Amino acid sequence: MAQQHEAAVADQAGFADKEIAKKPHLVHEVKAIDNSNGQLALYYVYVEPPRIAAFTEALAAGEDMNLEAYGRVLAACYGEEPTAEVRALLRKKYGIEV
Repeated sequence: MAQQHEAAVADQAGFADKEIAKKPHLVHEVKAIDNSNGQLALYYVYVEPPRIAAFTEALAAGEDMNLEAYGRVLAACYGEEPTAEVRALLRKKYGIEV
């Protein structure tokens, strides 16, 4: 039974990834300071259309924000440019080139 549940969860995750791959324009790159360590970080966030206005307003305000309140964080890394691992993940799972 546990194996069936794990397979169902994996199928749901695969379905979600395929849906995101169909809508790469809804994936946003966010450069921000990680509050836990003060380092510059890059986040790639998938934001559904009903949340885009609130997401954009929150970014413009420049205040601390929980990205997961607006969408799904697909990948993240530290630095000013995406790492090779983040580039590969976004390309493989979603067909997105960064």
